[in-house]
Amino acid sequence: MNSLQQTPIPLRIRKARIATFLGFMMIGAMMYIWSTGVSVFRTQLGFTGELGDANFGLIALGVGVGSAAGALLVGRLLDSFGAKPVITVCALAYPLSIIPLGFVSGFWFAMCFGVVLGLLRGALDTALNAHGVQVERFYQRSIMSGFHAFYSLGGFLLGMACSWLTGFYSDSVQVPFTVLGIAMLIVGGFFTRWLLGKHDVPDMSVSDWQAGAQSSDETGKSPSAKTLLVMVALGVLLLGSMMGENAIADWGQEYIRREFSTSTSTAGMAVSIFVGAAFIGRLFGDRLAAVFGNSQVIFGCGTLCVIGMTITIVGGTAVTGILGFALFGLGLSCIAPLMISAAGRRDPTHAGRNIGIVNCIGFSGMLVGPAAITVIVSNFGLSTLMYFPLIMLGLLATFGPLLIRAPKVDASSKKPAVPKSSASY
Repeated sequence: MNSLQQTPIPLRIRKARIATFLGFMMIGAMMYIWSTGVSVFRTQLGFTGELGDANFGLIALGVGVGSAAGALLVGRLLDSFGAKPVITVCALAYPLSIIPLGFVSGFWFAMCFGVVLGLLRGALDTALNAHGVQVERFYQRSIMSGFHAFYSLGGFLLGMACSWLTGFYSDSVQVPFTVLGIAMLIVGGFFTRWLLGKHDVPDMSVSDWQAGAQSSDETGKSPSAKTLLVMVALGVLLLGSMMGENAIADWGQEYIRREFSTSTSTAGMAVSIFVGAAFIGRLFGDRLAAVFGNSQVIFGCGTLCVIGMTITIVGGTAVTGILGFALFGLGLSCIAPLMISAAGRRDPTHAGRNIGIVNCIGFSGMLVGPAAITVIVSNFGLSTLMYFPLIMLGLLATFGPLLIRAPKVDASSKKPAVPKSSASY
């Protein structure tokens, strides 16, 4: 059993950690502002009921295309310029990108703005994960689940806020998207001041925390076949979890509302409870991984997801549906942080490249997922939708532990990381 290391950390590194928390909170907030506004957004465009499922599925696909492209394309920029300038640009542009979706009335405009929204989301997500790995190196222990917990917290708080606003504005998301988008813009302008620069790294001569996660024959070189295979394997794991998450994010509100005959606001809150459960799980994810190991945590998370989806499908009531969503969110909580952290620590010099590969494969779930879900809903009905995440996470629980490698950490031998850069913030 490993123990979490406690080392003295400089103030500017602590500020960078807070900035990373706020950045992940923004991503989650933006994701679930969109998700809890879906039903009203569809009403705004006239895509209501079964007849509108195909058109909305294509818009969700556009968001997925943008996310996968943004995640892949930003990797080289991160390795060349560092995370700070990339995050700064995306943190200001991403909140603004959701505002036009409150004003669109046609399919093609909605599709175009959806692609832009996804592009910025994928780029910001990858950049913040790379920055999170950079901060993690100073702490010489896993703290990635804590960052992702704030993704869930932001999604829960702003998802609840958007659900509340859609109760007043049931015909258009113009007010909810505009008000909440501007609020997130203010948050982005604040936290980007505390980000670390490219050359803010610990002195590796006294920092060997990553020794078990990286390979000396691969570090700093072009990606070898072995590295690419590992990144693909991690990406496939992330793919399964993200396809499950996006099934809830894009269709969860409609599923609860139509299958269990609830109000739009109640169905939106069901999605927010899913996010809140993921937040709770991620608060304890780093400690669970230290105690039980990454493989065991992955297996436990996948199993919990299967149980949650089973309860949702067989329960037949709004209460069991919400309970199932909560268990599913709790199960999904630690999967993505473990995948991203493993990818970033394998080769810190090319963390952006590796995280970009994993994130791109993961975000491709937003490509395959909407298309697959649209086919399922169109041909078999909305009632069959939740079998999709049930199968995906069942496969992850079965094969995930065989693919992930727990880093070898000897916490008793570590010394505090000494920053190379003395720049002040």
